[in-house]
Amino acid sequence: MSWDQLAQRNLQFTPVDNPGPAATHRAPQTFDCRPSGPIGQPGGNGLPPDELMIDWGNVPKGAVASLYWPAVSAAAVIALARQWGSTAPISASDANTLSIPVEGGISYIPIPSGTGQNFAGLFTLEMPPGIRTGQEFEVVVRRISTKRGKAPPPPPPRLQSPPSTKLLGTTEPPAGEAAQTVTTPLWHYVVGSFVVRVPVGTSATLLVPEEITLAIMKWRLSQLSPSNRWTPVLQRYITYCSARVDGLGGNASQVPASLTWVPPQLAGGGGGGKPSGRTRCGKVAEVLFDCHGDFCGFVLDECCTHHAFETRERIIGELVLRTCRDGMRLCVTVDGACGRIVRLAVTA
Repeated sequence: MSWDQLAQRNLQFTPVDNPGPAATHRAPQTFDCRPSGPIGQPGGNGLPPDELMIDWGNVPKGAVASLYWPAVSAAAVIALARQWGSTAPISASDANTLSIPVEGGISYIPIPSGTGQNFAGLFTLEMPPGIRTGQEFEVVVRRISTKRGKAPPPPPPRLQSPPSTKLLGTTEPPAGEAAQTVTTPLWHYVVGSFVVRVPVGTSATLLVPEEITLAIMKWRLSQLSPSNRWTPVLQRYITYCSARVDGLGGNASQVPASLTWVPPQLAGGGGGGKPSGRTRCGKVAEVLFDCHGDFCGFVLDECCTHHAFETRERIIGELVLRTCRDGMRLCVTVDGACGRIVRLAVTA
């Protein structure tokens, strides 16, 4: 797998709501995947396709995952899986989307071959009813590739026994007999991997980070050409994200395409006025957690100066983690009187 600004990170947090409507139980994750190399035939000398090995971990049965590859035929992936003996219960929900019911254990999804660009994709996990606030689920996705090992050295030639010592009833191999067939072993190895963690929260803590994510993704889509391989992926991602915002009690239609938009909840209410206080802008250099693993602050790198901020507000923690993950700049305004963070803004 190859890194890309719109691809997966090594660790991705995508929270879901509880109880909430079905749209808020959907956790989407973009990812980037290069095609497999030349694929042989089962039982032949060629190599099998690379595979996505999905370890469902503690995800409960009843969840459904989907894999959207705009540049890949879902039917072709299913045919490739059956050709190589896979019995995974996968189906096509549309021409470019695979549907995978989660039954625990591990699922293997073959990656088609190709010589062009990488496959831009969207991995989505839809959690079943009954999940509870405070739970956290984890999925590990690994890319498995195959290579041939070195063939063992041929056995030494057989020595013919002298006529005087030939045992009764033995025969010599016919002249010109072909050498013993030697097969080379196949080695499977991990090329790359990423983890998707799905914590369960409430609409009160999830709405603001989701609105900010939607604003950023709308802006990113506005900067892409229609022919870009990421365009259909982002369109679907924004559809899911918009439904999540609406399901969490927000209004996705009121979220602009912007890197600097601040939700009213962080701008001091609906007025959106500029709060008084000192503002620092930079990139998040460190996210701080206490001995119990709870968010307790962050460090902002402003050129050659570092500023530490103490806060335990979960909304701020979600925004700081997303900003750190995406490498965006963050502006923090602190009330001069009480030292409390009164505004956060993501900037380009």
